[in-house]
Amino acid sequence: MDRTFRGIIAGVIGGLAMEAWDLFSYYILNFGSFRYLDWAAMMMYGELPQNIYETIMSFTMQVIWAGFLGVIFALLISTITSRGYLLKGIFYGVISFFIIYAIPVLFQVPHLYKTGPNTQFSQFIGAIIYGAATAYALRRLDTSPKLRI
Repeated sequence: MDRTFRGIIAGVIGGLAMEAWDLFSYYILNFGSFRYLDWAAMMMYGELPQNIYETIMSFTMQVIWAGFLGVIFALLISTITSRGYLLKGIFYGVISFFIIYAIPVLFQVPHLYKTGPNTQFSQFIGAIIYGAATAYALRRLDTSPKLRI
């Protein structure tokens, strides 16, 4: 399996861990006003998901986006060495969070350019979870016996 595929898999694993936290935080803790899938829906539809199909599609696209970010991380980590991979993964997750939060503010995306501190804090934790889970998964994929795909 090449570096790109390992990055996709690691990013999807990190994305699913991040989504699990986000849904727990949103539905169980009632902390925050937007889910990650709401961000994807706003970018795809220009509005929050209106039905189960849009919700599923938004969730799917959010996980695919996380896989794409995993590819970028996999390519970066191979260039800068994997020493301290968990800390680098967390840093990558937080920097990605900052950039992704800045885009709706710059372009005044409805529903997204003004979020409350609870949503921001919850998704900041999600970014840390994403970075750590992606880095850990990539490390495991890098050190496991080579898979042929």
